[in-house]
Amino acid sequence: MNSEKILVTICNYNHSQYLEESIKSIQEQTHQNLDICVVDDGSDNQEEVMDLMQQFRSDERVRFFENEQNKGKWYCLNEAIRTTDATICTAHDADDVSLKQRIQAQLLTMKETDTIHNLCGFYHCWNEDHVKKYRDMNLAIDNPLSIIGPNDISKIVLQGYQLPQVNHYYTGNFETAGVSAMFYKALWDYGTRFLPPDNGLRVLMSEDSDFNFRVTAAYGKTSVTAEKLYCYRRNTSTNKEQM
Repeated sequence: MNSEKILVTICNYNHSQYLEESIKSIQEQTHQNLDICVVDDGSDNQEEVMDLMQQFRSDERVRFFENEQNKGKWYCLNEAIRTTDATICTAHDADDVSLKQRIQAQLLTMKETDTIHNLCGFYHCWNEDHVKKYRDMNLAIDNPLSIIGPNDISKIVLQGYQLPQVNHYYTGNFETAGVSAMFYKALWDYGTRFLPPDNGLRVLMSEDSDFNFRVTAAYGKTSVTAEKLYCYRRNTSTNKEQM
């Protein structure tokens, strides 16, 4: 399974206080054949970010580039994919943490379900105690994974899209992390790209959700790893939601 090379794009904009932990959570994945592309998207403290990245120079899997000005997450994702030699792509936000089995579990799900696009669940982390509680949890990969197959996902997502009040990628009672989308690079090569906000479908709040809906609607080959494998910080500077 480790023969599959997977791109993990980490887009950073003013989240340098979390970036080291974020990158390390990807370095420590049980699936090790990775292209880890860290993109600084015009942060206010780019020199500090560049200094931080020096500690990762010994890991040949990690590469880094920066935009002098903020261009948007959609642009960073497209550039990382354009420059990778990996056959599968996913992403990870600079202020979040992935459980160690996340990449392996999603890849296993794609193989088992013969799907081309997959998402996983996440933990809501409203404070650092939540992050500490969940980040080191282990998923028993040897046990059967909880999976929602492509037929069910297509029906559920379409149902959500037909509800006027839903403007995110909808998978019913099981929440997925939009950024966790894992997909074959061939989708991107064939023209399915990340679009700027307000340029996609009705899913306007997130480039991730828009991309995920278009892939599901067009191909009907999306699966969900119905396990919580991602720690999503909910109280950072770009996420102002309150409990």
